[in-house]
Amino acid sequence: MKLLTAVVLILFVVLSFKMVFTVEQIEDRSIESVRQEVFIPVQASVPDIVQTPTPLPTEAPDPEPDYVPAIRPYVINKDHDIWHAQYPSSYITPDNEWVRYYASLLYLDYDGRIRYKNRAVPLEVDTKGNIISWIDEPFVNNYISDNEQFQSLPDADMWVMPDYYLTNGMQDDCDGWMVAVTSLMLSGEMSIKENGQFIKKIIPAKAVLGYMNGYRDGWVEYQVYGKTFLTTTALINAGIDGTEKISSTEFAEKKDKERAAPVFEFTDSSFGEYKQMLSE
Repeated sequence: MKLLTAVVLILFVVLSFKMVFTVEQIEDRSIESVRQEVFIPVQASVPDIVQTPTPLPTEAPDPEPDYVPAIRPYVINKDHDIWHAQYPSSYITPDNEWVRYYASLLYLDYDGRIRYKNRAVPLEVDTKGNIISWIDEPFVNNYISDNEQFQSLPDADMWVMPDYYLTNGMQDDCDGWMVAVTSLMLSGEMSIKENGQFIKKIIPAKAVLGYMNGYRDGWVEYQVYGKTFLTTTALINAGIDGTEKISSTEFAEKKDKERAAPVFEFTDSSFGEYKQMLSE
């Protein structure tokens, strides 16, 4: 009798252990399935979603100015290793009509990127091509060298005014992007986000000339949402073998750009040696 009782107890323990082990396996598989589903692309997990309609404009744009910007004669200054225009401050034009028009179309997002207010582009698309979500189109530069754009330049250098840049494809090298963006931010027409609303304001900003990763460069430093950001543009290597070049517009927090070595700074009212921005 005692032997039979012992056998029954042993069988009970074995069966209980097996049941617990099986339940744990099931629970583990369930947890793993959830984890895998988290990383399933939206395109695979929602093939039949109804397309999200294009967001409606939040405000009507201002009318375009009625004049056609022209190329300004360029005078170069070679007093320093960093060549620049003879009067850099004259290239920052926050009161220009075209500058104010384009600035009124733009806002600064929380990550420091510049975006169009009323130009939504697809962000996520399902397997049938239906648009799941939208994002505002980024405002970026189309990089092209001065030699390629203007050809046979005596010093391989050329600055253009912001109005010309904005109305001619928004394409240039770092200095065209630099003076245009600085002008846009200082115009008082560009917006920031506050409580879900677009609020126009003057963005503390300045154009900077210096070295980036050891190469001569120009960029914009600006402060918004309690942070100091930097934006510049360049051609970067792409493709499998890295020989293809594509245009890149970078937005980053200044603290993350340790290899930026500024030399000069300027706005529409001053040009001189670089100084830290207030509150840095």
